[in-house]
Parts: sequence; C-alpha cells; structure tokens
Amino acid sequence: ESETAWTKNYETFSVYFSWDATQPYLAQVATNFERLWNGQEKDWIALNIPRAVRDRLLTYRPTNAPTHDPLERVEQPELVKDKPKVYGAIPQSERLLFAFLRDAPYLPHATGLGAATSAITPLPHQARVANEILRRFPDRALLCDEVGLGKTIEAGLVIRQLVLSGRVKRLLILAPKSILKQWQEELYEKFALDVPRYDAGKFWGVYDKPLDAPDGNPWDAFDCLIAGSQLAKRADRRHQILAARGWDLLVVDEAHHARRKDFKERIYRPNRLLGLLNEINEHAPRKAASLLLMTATPMQVHPLEVWDLLTVLGLGGRWGADEDNFLRFFGEMRKPFDQADWEFIFELVQDYLATGGTIDEDFKRQVIADIGQVKWATIEGLLTKPGERARILRQLGASVQPHVKELAHRHTPITRYVFRNTRTLLREYLRRGIMHERVPTRKPRIERVEMLPEEQALYTRIDEYISHFYQKYENERRGLGFVMTVYRRRLTSSFHALHLSLERRLKFLRGVIGGDKIFDDDDLEQDELEQDVAEDLLTDADRERFKTEVEYVEDFIQQLRLLSVAESKLESLKDELHRVMLQRSTVLVFTQYTDTMDYLRDQLKEVYGSQVACYSGRGGEVWNGIAWVSAPKEKVKNDFRAGSISILLCTESASEGLNLQTCGVLINS
Repeated sequence: ESETAWTKNYETFSVYFSWDATQPYLAQVATNFERLWNGQEKDWIALNIPRAVRDRLLTYRPTNAPTHDPLERVEQPELVKDKPKVYGAIPQSERLLFAFLRDAPYLPHATGLGAATSAITPLPHQARVANEILRRFPDRALLCDEVGLGKTIEAGLVIRQLVLSGRVKRLLILAPKSILKQWQEELYEKFALDVPRYDAGKFWGVYDKPLDAPDGNPWDAFDCLIAGSQLAKRADRRHQILAARGWDLLVVDEAHHARRKDFKERIYRPNRLLGLLNEINEHAPRKAASLLLMTATPMQVHPLEVWDLLTVLGLGGRWGADEDNFLRFFGEMRKPFDQADWEFIFELVQDYLATGGTIDEDFKRQVIADIGQVKWATIEGLLTKPGERARILRQLGASVQPHVKELAHRHTPITRYVFRNTRTLLREYLRRGIMHERVPTRKPRIERVEMLPEEQALYTRIDEYISHFYQKYENERRGLGFVMTVYRRRLTSSFHALHLSLERRLKFLRGVIGGDKIFDDDDLEQDELEQDVAEDLLTDADRERFKTEVEYVEDFIQQLRLLSVAESKLESLKDELHRVMLQRSTVLVFTQYTDTMDYLRDQLKEVYGSQVACYSGRGGEVWNGIAWVSAPKEKVKNDFRAGSISILLCTESASEGLNLQTCGVLINS
C-alpha cells in the first residue's frame, strides 16, 4: 500500500465463516459505518456531497460493474486454445503405493492404523484400552475411566479403526442431549469422522448445517448417526429403533442413566433406557453386533447397577442368571480369609472360565515366580477339583492365601468386560517413565457462603413449596413429585436459575406450553433419563391437580423479583475470582445449569469483558463487545490456554471434551 492509502484512506476488511453465526459481527460493522457516515467517528469528518456534484459524478458511471481498478494496468492474456493433456503411464512404484494405501486398513496387524492417522497421540492407557477392545471385537465392553481421563478418546480410537477396516459400517452413538454436539466435534476434529447428528427432529452436519434425509425410518437415514438417549428411550421411538436395520456397533455414553427404578423392592423394574438396551440385547447380534457402554460411575447407590449393565453386555452363566450370585460373590470376597465360602467363590470363578473367561497369563507368571510351579499347580486345583477345595486350601497354608484371593479377584466378568483407569495408575506410569504428561493433583477446598436473611427466607419458602407439593403429588400419583426436586437443585445453583424454572412451571400450569417444556435440557440430563418423567406429565387429570399451585407460584416469582440484595453466592464468586486472578492467569468455573452459566457470564463480562467465554451444549461462545457469539470449541480451548480468555464458564455435562488439564484453578459454582 502507498503512504496515502495508509494515512488518508478509511478501509476495513473482514472475513467470517459462512457457516457460523456472523450476525453480531455484521451488526458491529454496520454500527461503525453509521458512526462514520454521521460524523461521529474519531479523527474523521463526514461531509455531504452537493446534489449537483453527485448527479454529475453518476454520468460517468459505467454500464456494467468494473472487474478491476481502472488505474491498474492489466495485460490482456493471449488466447491460446487449450491442448488436450496427455498423461504418461503411471509408474509401477506409484501403483504399488496407492494400492497399499487403499488396502492398508484391511491388512493383518493394521490395528494401529486408526490411531496413526488420527489427529491425536493417545496416552498409554488410552492406547492399551483401545487395542484390547479391538483385539476382542465384537466382544462388548464397559469403559469406566475416571472423569477426564479420555473415555471419548478411547471410544474414538476404536470407532475410527473399525470404520477404516470395514468391520463397522452401521454405527449408532447414544448420548445425553447436551453432549451430542460435543461428540460430533470430537469425532470430526480428532478422528476425521463426519457423523451426522439427529436432534430436534432434523439431521445436522458438524457445522450445524441441516442435512437432507430420505423419508422413512429416521434411524435408517444414515449408516452412522449420533442421537440423544432421551429421544431413543421414548416409547414412540423405541419401535422405530427396533424396526431399523441392525448396527455393527452401538455406543452408549453416560450409561449409568440406564438403571432400574428402585433397589428397595426386589422386583426388577428397569427404566426406559435400560429397557431399550435389554430389548436390543435380546435381538443381538441382529440388532447390535457389538456394544460399548461408557460411564465414570457404573455404581452410584447399589452394586446391582453394575450387574444391570453387565447383563446388557451379555453376562452369562451363573453370574448372569441370578443377581444374588453376583452380590454374594463380592460379599464373600470382603470377608476375612478363614470366614469366606471358598467353595462358592471358586464355583463362580470356574463358571466364569467356562463361559468365555481365560486365565490371566501375566498373573500366572507372577505367581509362579513368587511361589514356584508346584504350588501354582496346587492352586489350579481350586479351579478344576470341586469338592477338594477345602483340602487344597489347608495344604497350601497361610503364606499362599494372598495369591488365592487375588486369583479369585482377577477372574470375574468384571475383569473381562470393565476397563477402568485412575489417576493413581497414571501417576505410576509417570513414575516409571511410561508416560511424560503431567497428572494434575487436586487440592479441593470447600468455601461456605452465608446467606442473607432475604435469601434464607426464599430458601425456606422453596423448601416448604417442595415439601407440600411433592407429598401431594406423590400421594396422588407416584413420580409426579420429581418435578419438585428439580427446584431444590436449581436454588442451590442460583436464584436466577430457580426464577426461570418457576417461570416455565407457571406457563405450564397455565397451559401455555406442554408438559415436555417444564424442564430445560439440564434438568433432563440429570433426572429424566432415569425417572422417565416427561412423558408421564401430560394427562388432563394431572393438569387438574396443578390448579391449586398457580397462585403459590405466582406469589413466589414476585418475591424473587423483589429480591433487592446482590446474591451472596455471586458476590462470593466475584471475590474469589479477584483473589485468584492476582495469582493465576486462567480459571475454570463449572455450573450445573445453562441458566446459571448465562447469568454469571452477563455479570462477569461487566468486569472482565472479552476475557470471559463459555462452553455448554450450545458449543463455545465468546463476547465480541456487543453480543455473545458462537465460537469453535478448539478456538475457545486455544484462547484459554494462550491466556486471551481468562475465565471460562462451562456446564458440567458439556465440559468433558475440553480436557483443560493445564488450568490451575477450577471452581464448582
């Protein structure tokens, strides 16, 4: 550019994604132009051109729009008639190379090709899990790594290799609604897999572009598909899934939502998601040749939760025939050695080996190295000589008891189906030099927030509201009281989140919206998958019950609006952020609800401006000075690592894929 162009011309040049949300950017350009046009832009003066001058200038306007600057010298290219290209013979070396690339996924021992051609380098524990699942395929598995250790990476490695090798042509991934987009982005960015997303009755590409789909069963529209667990479990969708063509691989994320309705009664009553998986299992392998379940918490309140998931995976023999055997085995294993029923324990170990299990060769070699081949042969008699086990145990003596107990511990269906890595294991890898990535050490601190009297009054009122109406609805129809329990969690998140929930509740009570709109996606993530509530709240009889609640909710909302004090929890968060930001460059803030996240970001941007960003089921969002606009997840991650984003707000359900272990401070709000 010339000096005149730099000093006397006013020019702007902007480039935006055609597939992204650009309206706020365009609005900012329009605002700047208006300021310039009206003479409000600093260092610039806008003058009106007289009408006569304007009209005279227009007489020089060309008929057609110019293709280049008239002052530029443009050499006219000489027209030369294209000659047909003549291609020579392709060298044999290139033919062989392309043939290898074409056939590589199908060659023996090519199980590492998927990882080698992905956009990531898996950690040792991730590679080990993926390779073992691939070796056993189509055996089923349960991925149970601790939160943040890469279950999605392990699943992605498996999926990419199986798709490349042609062993999986039909794939269905079921996940909570809030992480569907996250799943889609992870597969695309890390594993070069473009898998459509089925959401809100439509099919979506990676950049939220609607995809055309053929008429008919939506579950047959694409061979590979990501869909919501909430949608799949619905009664009106289940028959579509069961009628669809079978899948080579079914992946279910957050599989702990598939559970029985209660454990107090010994009557097996699975919720709809668990019921769906049971039905699919009954039709296997026609419906799902292989199944991959994923959860960091396979057991939350009762050991039978694990048994339920294992039966979905195909738990057989005496282990799968009776849940009491499963519970009794681990109960006996917890007893002192001389009080345990070893006859029963090794009956089940023998059953495990007879129904597909194998001896752990690494364990066998270690025991032989410790006690010798002769004593190992005696120990093996526990597996092959029923009726003589008491004699064998006496013969072995107390010194061998730890090996006997470990033999039983190592040979159960859990060791076959379940893969679980912990941070303790990763630190051991680090100590031995197997891996070099730092494993963060957590130092949790609980910060208590004292409520003001006005807040305490509201908390007491929500407690009264819940107690009264919960009991009323539970007495009239079991399950309706669930609606009330949502509000207690909302209150502990923020008064803003509670306010929005009660507004939705009031609209429902007045009949403005249907029962499926009582909750937002955050509520559904936490409970509806397990409680099967949304479809049960739409009857006319229920609406009659709700009439007495309208007046109470209206008054409650008015009291929330009149709350004049700043929320104590928010003020405490601001103080904590101020303290942290004096010592750290970045901080991560988790919230349970998107409503609370939106509330916090609007409060914090007043202080921190564009240094605040957020990530939820909607994807990444940043503040551009005018509005919150969409941003790719990778941009949010990179800006956060670089420090241009100092505070990142995330919903808990959508944050796992961010994998921000470089952050020094994490706040659960």
